[in-house]
Amino acid sequence: MTRLTGPIGKLVSYTGPELATQETIYGFVMSLIFIASAQIGFIKFSSPWDIVILILGMNFVWGTIDMYVFFRMDVTAHRRYVEILSGEGCCNTSEHFAKVHDALDGTILDAVTEEAKAKLVDMILQSEVGSKEEIRTSRRNMLKSAVACFVITMLTTVPLVLCLLLVDDLHLALLAAAVAASLCLFVTGFYLEPQGRLRRKAATGVSMTVLALALTYFAAYFGG
Repeated sequence: MTRLTGPIGKLVSYTGPELATQETIYGFVMSLIFIASAQIGFIKFSSPWDIVILILGMNFVWGTIDMYVFFRMDVTAHRRYVEILSGEGCCNTSEHFAKVHDALDGTILDAVTEEAKAKLVDMILQSEVGSKEEIRTSRRNMLKSAVACFVITMLTTVPLVLCLLLVDDLHLALLAAAVAASLCLFVTGFYLEPQGRLRRKAATGVSMTVLALALTYFAAYFGG
C-alpha cells in the first residue's frame, strides 16, 4: 500500500494498512446501504437529517463493536503468545517449536522460506518474554489501534454527510453522496495496491468500487 502522510497516515500507522482498508470499506458500505435504501424507496424520509442520523448511528455502533472486539482479540492473542513462549502446556521441545511456528502464521513470515522461518522460530525460543513495562506499552498500542479503527469508521461518514446536508434537493443529495462514496472507495482500492503500474492500481480501485456497490444494493434490496 502506498505510504500515506499527515493525520490519515498517523491513523493508518496505528492500525496497519490492511485493517485501515477494512474499516474504510465497512464504513462506506454501511453508509451506502442506507443511501441505496432511500434511493430505492425502502426508507421514507422528510429531511436529509433522517438519513444522516441513520448513517452516523450505524457507523457509531459498528465502529464501537470493532474497537472493543479488536482490542480484546489483541490482548487475548498477546496473552497466548506469552504463554506459548513460556512453554506452558508443552511436553517437549518439538511441541514447543510447533506452537511458536503455528503462532507465526498470517504474518510477513508467510512470504519467507520454511528454512528461514525455522531459524526465526529457534531465535524466538531463545528470547525472553517482555517486561511488565513493555507489556503495558503493547497494551497501549493495542488500544490506540482499536480507537483508530473507530475513528476511521466514523471519518467515512464525513463526505457523505456533507453531500446530504449541503445539496438542497434530497434526491440529488442522495446521488451526490453515493458518487462521493464510490470515489472514496476507488481511492481506497487505488492506494491499497502496492506501488506498480497505474493501470493495475486503477483496476484494483475499480474492482473494489464495483464489488462494494454490488453488495450494497444487494443488501439494501433484500434487507429493505
